[in-house]
Amino acid sequence: MRAMLALRRTLLALILGSLLLPASAMAGGIGGFNLTGFHFGEALREGGGVGRWLDEGGGVEIVLGSEDSRIKGRIRFAYNAIIDLDLVGDGGGVQHAGVFSGGAMVELLPAFEETKFGLYIAVDVGVSPLVTNGRAFVYLDAGPGVRANVDERLSLFAEVTGWLRYEKGFYGGPMIFLGARVLLD
Repeated sequence: MRAMLALRRTLLALILGSLLLPASAMAGGIGGFNLTGFHFGEALREGGGVGRWLDEGGGVEIVLGSEDSRIKGRIRFAYNAIIDLDLVGDGGGVQHAGVFSGGAMVELLPAFEETKFGLYIAVDVGVSPLVTNGRAFVYLDAGPGVRANVDERLSLFAEVTGWLRYEKGFYGGPMIFLGARVLLD
């Protein structure tokens, strides 16, 4: 319980601290995304065995770094519904999770602001301290992303990542992110 309270305070301090940065440090952007994916591994129900889950949710991200930088950081906050596919017909099997992650995007093509399309690699490390069953988990996702600049401020993106989750064992699967970013600098 104390760890949860400390994590909440840390997240609040990060959010408030980012709002107090000087204007010259406000390079980057903000965005929103949808996430859809699957993961497979040890079943969460008491009977044991192997389980399979559908992940569905969405969130917001803060992009850190100037427009002309090929490496950008990001912080993501998301909601994830974890749906046990083996229990859907029984009317149960949904867990709700709040997810927080930090990561980076590395542009593979030069001249971000001059190109209409781009290709990048994204890596995130995250934690889900808020889960309805009380079993927090940590995760790593990595994979390629593509972006399309609608204009000089708005960018649409899609990412396909491999997702590795740890919660009393390892679970893995694919994750797809679709969204939009608005650049601030």
